[in-house]
Amino acid sequence: MIEHFSHGYTTLPVAFLVSMTGSALGLLLARHARRHKGAGRRALWLTVAAFAIGGTGIWVMHFVAMLGFAVRDARILYEPWTTALSALIAVAVVACGLYAIGLGRYTPLKLAVAGTLTGIGVAAMHYTGMAAVSADVELDYRLGYVIASVAIAIGAATTALWLSWRLQRASSMWLAAAVMALAVNLMHYTGMLGLVAGGEADEAPHGVDAVDLVFPMATLTAIVLLFLVFTVVMVPTDEELKADEHLSSLQRRTTDRPVAGRKPPRY
Repeated sequence: MIEHFSHGYTTLPVAFLVSMTGSALGLLLARHARRHKGAGRRALWLTVAAFAIGGTGIWVMHFVAMLGFAVRDARILYEPWTTALSALIAVAVVACGLYAIGLGRYTPLKLAVAGTLTGIGVAAMHYTGMAAVSADVELDYRLGYVIASVAIAIGAATTALWLSWRLQRASSMWLAAAVMALAVNLMHYTGMLGLVAGGEADEAPHGVDAVDLVFPMATLTAIVLLFLVFTVVMVPTDEELKADEHLSSLQRRTTDRPVAGRKPPRY
């Protein structure tokens, strides 16, 4: 018998809050990226936003939810390198989607293509993370649930990319982050509902226990969140950016103004 809340329902609200926090920070960083005209500056901020959305909002949510996963009378272990690969996939696909929307001209067709590819990538992250699961029982998936989870991932990714481009107010971004977190959780548990446990596995499970990953993952997540929060807090407001631009304009005018009594050089 498969259990998704083996430690009670605590993992559900924790996963939701982590996902919402990462999504909100990512949306705020993506908004700041739109303020820059240079492609290099935009790409830098969009990369940080990808770590927030893909790393914290999606992958850490997956990890927290998997803490509640168990199969009765079965041993479950996790292969660390495959687990790390799933995290890299999450950040990479979100970064590609944000680049597609945030760099160059925005079009609905570009949004649809970027959302579809990013959603497929998010689903690939989920099933790569599941490939890291090593158990002494056979685990299989029902195709209908897999297709449904991919469709939800595409919808969630498209919504995230659209919100990252359109939203301006911070208050609305937190509401949007809650919607994104709901979609990401729905995608995860839809995929997990399609999981079926069969007979004994041919090979013995290998890897580490999920409990052994909690401390390093919690430490890494805390460090990343602190960095992201500090970055968002230090981001200048629109008024500060306008003041800096005005000051720079005044300095250029003062530098270019000819000195009184001095004739301009003849050429």
